[in-house]
Amino acid sequence: MSNLTDFFPSGGGGGLTPKFQEFKETGFFTPSQALIDAGGYIEVLLVGGGGKSSSQYYGGCGGEVLIEQMYLTIAQNNGVTVVIGSGATAAGSGGSSEFAASFGAGGIDLIASGGSSNRTQNNIASSSWGGYGDNSYAAAAGNGVFGYGAGGGTNAFSFAGVYGGKNNSGQGASSGGTTSGSGYCLIKWYE
Repeated sequence: MSNLTDFFPSGGGGGLTPKFQEFKETGFFTPSQALIDAGGYIEVLLVGGGGKSSSQYYGGCGGEVLIEQMYLTIAQNNGVTVVIGSGATAAGSGGSSEFAASFGAGGIDLIASGGSSNRTQNNIASSSWGGYGDNSYAAAAGNGVFGYGAGGGTNAFSFAGVYGGKNNSGQGASSGGTTSGSGYCLIKWYE
């Protein structure tokens, strides 16, 4: 895509102003009438919480990272529930993050899965696997998307990956890390 209008059909010109809203904890996104009047187009970055490993030989997976575009059709107070998944503080999976726009705003629902506690994860849309290492084999953790949802590293072999996840990054953690990263949501639009 080479033109801003490829991302934002309203074009961003003609007096429209770029807007964004971040969610670092659970809350509500309220589509304004100006957003709906400008076509209702939004772009959502949604990140699940990271998992934390229970083994020194592998890292926890980072949370799934989704980048989705959609059109909203309804301006309404508290139209979209945004749930931010928690990062695992003990060995276990991270919480899923959600953007629920189908009912209150006329959009679509998104779920970014939380990262698993072991080095593998299925049915996700980003490279968030945890690192792995033993005496015969080693593999680096997935780097996620723009750093969001990166996988945790190993303790035993110090193989590449995140040790402890940064808050609101969806990053996984090694077994020695204090916690994995919680989820995150960024919404961009013009009005």
